[in-house]
Amino acid sequence: MLYLTKNLLPTLLLSVFCNSINASEFLIEDLNRDKNKQQTWVVLPYVFSSDSMGFTMGAVGIFAGYIQPQMSIVATTFIGEELEVKHNDLRESETERTSGAMLAINGYRPSFSNRLFVSAIGAYGYYPNQRLYIEGGNDSEKDLENNDYNATTPLQTQGYNNWFKGDVRFVLPWGESKNQVLPKIQLQRGIAVNRDHIGGGAPFSTGQTLIGSEIFYSKWTADKFLESQEINTNGVRLFLEHDNTDYPSNPSRGYAFSAKASADFGTGNSTQSWNSLEVDYSHYLEFENVSWSRQSVVALNVWSAYSPSWKDSETLYDNGSLKKHQTPMWEGARLGGWTRMRAYDNNRFNDKAALYGAIEYRIIPRINPLADLAWNPIPVDWFQFVLFAEAGRVAEKYDVGLLLSDMKYDVGFSIRALAAKVPVRFEMAFGEEGSAMWFMLKQPF
Repeated sequence: MLYLTKNLLPTLLLSVFCNSINASEFLIEDLNRDKNKQQTWVVLPYVFSSDSMGFTMGAVGIFAGYIQPQMSIVATTFIGEELEVKHNDLRESETERTSGAMLAINGYRPSFSNRLFVSAIGAYGYYPNQRLYIEGGNDSEKDLENNDYNATTPLQTQGYNNWFKGDVRFVLPWGESKNQVLPKIQLQRGIAVNRDHIGGGAPFSTGQTLIGSEIFYSKWTADKFLESQEINTNGVRLFLEHDNTDYPSNPSRGYAFSAKASADFGTGNSTQSWNSLEVDYSHYLEFENVSWSRQSVVALNVWSAYSPSWKDSETLYDNGSLKKHQTPMWEGARLGGWTRMRAYDNNRFNDKAALYGAIEYRIIPRINPLADLAWNPIPVDWFQFVLFAEAGRVAEKYDVGLLLSDMKYDVGFSIRALAAKVPVRFEMAFGEEGSAMWFMLKQPF
């Protein structure tokens, strides 16, 4: 199979807007701000340099609470320096530059329904040195029949990575949202203070439950490798999400779970049809604070995915680069990146089935040097220090072998902050293929 390391930047800035286990709908009231001035916004320039994108600069704007109090809007654009295009095979030297833009709107409530919410996110990008892996499974010795690159050797090629997602979520009249669609969470320096009675309880009769559907489209091109030169996918995702925590953006107790079913029916310009199933469960245990801490939590997560359509015995192309009805490398049973198996490249492992588990110890100290600095344009309500460990595995079938053989592990630490009501995290993770550093929005689970 082909494995694609999708470029970090657009997804990094927007991951907070994608559907996930903590995609609950709620209102935030900051008790440290005037009731009539709850909106927050920030526009920040950014620069970074990497082997795949070169020196890149851009700007991102994040707006929360405008138009409607529960809404968020984010937009970014970026451009890179002229960069020599690298290929594993011998070709004449070329120069290209990274460029792209993205827009996301999250949580818009139409006037005709107080329980319906609409979100959309889209990105356009061109990347001179996209990285691919041949055979993205755990078996690093398995090569394609006509290629000597293995699972640990990336193949580099230029191309586009354009995608769009739009979803509709409906808040069911159950539990906490039975009489009040959007629960109000009051924060005192970033910690919920009106939720002592919330977090845990019977599923569906307490907490918040959402059902929804999403349409998705993605076009990825490998201009110098794939014989078809692109992989296109479009389809529909159905999901159920239940959140029974005290504060979904940074839970201290309770649990949350979700189930998703995705399908590409092979219509339009889709490369081929496929389907996949995902389940996710998180649990949070709060411990008594010591004299120097404000919050101490152990967070647990288990996630699994399976693609019934995937046919390992049949290939789409003669060179064996794609299996029949396999999920694209960024869908289905995939591990690696800023959410799962953080010591590895984004979507480093990809196969028919996957199993993953993680544990984090999160502690918020009382000390916050940025709490009351008038010159700081971004309110930082707390810092959080985290230790974590992860284990995961992808495989060609779903059986006990997922647990018994070739499991991947990593450990790491993280420094996080609640900035403008969004968790921001910097982390380092260490695994058998080396280490990885991430700067990311949102808690991983």
